Amino acid sequence: MQSQLEALPPQQLASLTGLFLITEDGLSVASHVATALQQKGATTAILNTSTLAEPEKLEKAIAQLRQLHGSVTGIVHLAPLAVIHQEDAETQRRGDAERDFSQSSQEFESPGLTHELSPRHHVSQRQVLQRGEPPQRTGSSPRPLQLESLGLTHELSPRPPIFHSPRPLQLPETLAGWRQITQIQSKSLFQLLHLCAADLQQAGQKQLGCVVAASLLGGYFGRQGKGGSGLPTGGSNTGFLKTLVTEWPGVRAKAIDFDTSLSPASIAEQIVNELLSSGRLEVGYPQGERTIFQTVTATLTKDNQPAQLTPNNNWVVLVTGGARGITAEIAHDLAKYGLTLVITGRAAEPAAETAETAGIEDITVLRRVLLQKARNLELSPTPIQIERQLQDLLRDRAITNNLKQFRQAGAQVEYLKADVRNAEEFGAAINSIYTRYDRLDAVVHGAGIIEDKLIADKSFASLERVFDTKVDSTFLLYRYLRPESLKLLVLFSSVAGRYGNRGQSDYAAANEVMNRFAWLMDHSWPNTRVVAINWGPWDTTGMASEEVKSQFRERGIISIPLAAGRQFFVNELHYGRKGEAEVVAGEGPWEAYEGLGIGERGSGIGDRGHGDKGDTGNWEQIRAKSPYLLLPSSPQLQLNGTVTLEHTFSLATDPYLEDHRLDGKPVLPAAAALEWFAEFVQSAWPEWQVTEVCQLRALRGLVLDTEAGKKVLFQARASSHADSESLQIAAEIVDPELNLPFYRASVILRPQLEEPLASEILLLSSGQKLQPTVAYDTYLFHGQRFQLITAIDRVNDVGIDAHVIPSQPTAWLNSQPVANWLFDPGLIDVAPQLAIVWARSQRGTTALPSRFGSVKRFGQSIRYSPLQIALRVNRFDDHSLNYDAVFIDENGYVRLHLKDIESTCNTALNRLASHL
Repeated sequence: MQSQLEALPPQQLASLTGLFLITEDGLSVASHVATALQQKGATTAILNTSTLAEPEKLEKAIAQLRQLHGSVTGIVHLAPLAVIHQEDAETQRRGDAERDFSQSSQEFESPGLTHELSPRHHVSQRQVLQRGEPPQRTGSSPRPLQLESLGLTHELSPRPPIFHSPRPLQLPETLAGWRQITQIQSKSLFQLLHLCAADLQQAGQKQLGCVVAASLLGGYFGRQGKGGSGLPTGGSNTGFLKTLVTEWPGVRAKAIDFDTSLSPASIAEQIVNELLSSGRLEVGYPQGERTIFQTVTATLTKDNQPAQLTPNNNWVVLVTGGARGITAEIAHDLAKYGLTLVITGRAAEPAAETAETAGIEDITVLRRVLLQKARNLELSPTPIQIERQLQDLLRDRAITNNLKQFRQAGAQVEYLKADVRNAEEFGAAINSIYTRYDRLDAVVHGAGIIEDKLIADKSFASLERVFDTKVDSTFLLYRYLRPESLKLLVLFSSVAGRYGNRGQSDYAAANEVMNRFAWLMDHSWPNTRVVAINWGPWDTTGMASEEVKSQFRERGIISIPLAAGRQFFVNELHYGRKGEAEVVAGEGPWEAYEGLGIGERGSGIGDRGHGDKGDTGNWEQIRAKSPYLLLPSSPQLQLNGTVTLEHTFSLATDPYLEDHRLDGKPVLPAAAALEWFAEFVQSAWPEWQVTEVCQLRALRGLVLDTEAGKKVLFQARASSHADSESLQIAAEIVDPELNLPFYRASVILRPQLEEPLASEILLLSSGQKLQPTVAYDTYLFHGQRFQLITAIDRVNDVGIDAHVIPSQPTAWLNSQPVANWLFDPGLIDVAPQLAIVWARSQRGTTALPSRFGSVKRFGQSIRYSPLQIALRVNRFDDHSLNYDAVFIDENGYVRLHLKDIESTCNTALNRLASHL
């Protein structure tokens, strides 16, 4: 990334409104910002450090502030502006902890940190990150302000002017101390965004929502050996905010980096100026000069140049996460040098495979063997349990095969079980390497997990799993590696952090912390070359269709072929230069994307493809020729990587909605939304197979209020990191006028469909028999196309056993299509129908589906023949019903497995029944 001076763009906001939340900092900038925002019309509240340190306390504080002051319009996150003041230094020295990886958590107090701990001591293109005119400054120093925080009125005045002599905030010795810092400086920002998501998105629709975050990494975000006084945690701001703008169009976001040359009042002035202005998201102020950063191509000089590093058979190399996936591919190239390769993984090294399964490659045969093995032990496993055993077996095979190939390539291979997030395990593993080999020449840190979800939907526990796996492990490497003898440290990062990626806020933030850590370590360790490789999307087993790949290529985004990615790593190993600690691997319009102004990086809603234009005259002919039953046209790829499709739901285009009316109005059922998601994603990634739809949520009713119908936008975006086993797609159906989602889901693709597994479901031994005609006349509101239940054998307190038939596309669509359903929305809808029957007959209430936890299909399309369905209730209360359902074909095999289905119950909904 090259730095470039740039003047402040014109201000776009003259006044502010609503509640702005400000997090407390160590320089007393917060009070100055609060005064300036109040002068612009905003209501402000400062959240102190002790509140940020406790997630439960922060959640309560936000709820109380919203109740007192209304909706949140903006967030100003200043917590990473933390330094040690002169008067605090001696106190901090007295509080230094002994270096002990098992030490317990310490107190973390406001306003400063209670630790002073010294740090120790292109694929086709390779891209890395200069100067212009400084902006004009105006404004005066703000006065002290009375603020309400957590319901208490207190005065926050700036600290004495000590900005000329702060000491750098140094890294703690223990993981417990580190996690206190990441909570305050990083995770609290995610929590603020998550808790205020609805408020900020509504404000964004009026172009009023603002999120600004500041860091103290020297004005260059830690680059160029100018790390500043802050910690790498300040980098998380950039990852969070670059993802935010892809999820919340209209919300303005800025990540701003400073050094300590400016006074608190001047820092506050620049923050407010940026908040009111347009321009790039990532801005620095080294020595007070407004600076932006450009992604530029940087070619490695290889011809006639000696290699900077050349591994040999004396090297000892540690590879985390190297037993499978892309990291294992890289490890293969290292193994060729005949060195000692130490691989770590969370699971123990697999034992030798048993004779029952050894050598069997056919997945169907493997399932049968596992089932028979369980029966021999007099066990009755569910299909899901067998699938888990199968996946564990395939995982162990991959690990065993990779370790074998490493050895065959000439490496001395050792496998260590260690969770990289656990200080005791990971620290002990690293120490054991030094004990046994007395050296560690290189480390490749490839460990990481993804759990893609939008900011509004992601739980704090999921954030911690994803974030900590990357961030805590990098901290532990910093603490336990011995840089005086370490030659190379490679951190596997991602363009998801550098440029943001929808649904990956936690992953993006974690990778940006890793990038900042790379600069810190490269600068602090003179004997070690440290580099964070920000990998672009890998082209594994078919990232997308040839049509979509063509669209990628037209926009300059080239997925990384495996061979090219491996060669990139080898080149970086040999010829990479110290001082280039952050590189981007892969070809893409990175600078064009980075240069988009605030409000221009949305999800593609304003940049439409060439989908439906409202013409329904030839609808039947279009669908008759389509390989997908519901889709009106091919999806379009937008500049930001989102795949989109426009459609207008109406009775003309979607006649099946005639038979799904609530209070007389046609409504898209969740089961139909699921089929739409599956076909939409499958059409964009046809080399994969849609196998499962997870966490499908009904957020707003998609109701046809007029004869013109309802225009919607389908959106989907893949995870940045696919592997050979699966690819996860975040998808939603959005109202383009309000920019609010109707439905949202995660779609899972795998290289092939899993074969059906013999059912082990036990039928109900007792219960009431019910005629389907009675159910449809008495309890249900569904029309002819949805009436697929042929028999209800038993209904009791545990659940329902019934018989059904698949739906006929010809009847649903009034045409003669040549394709088949992927999931069959009619069949899927039978499960919620039976849930209503159960709730009405057993509890006197109606249950409408609100969430599908998981819907998984097995085998190819279901033939038009009867199936059995077993619905089993997990729990029920006055307001909700949770259940599972399994569809079994005439041969006794599971074809559809619905798990963790949630319905909302209300006796007022009894009116929906057709006879009322």
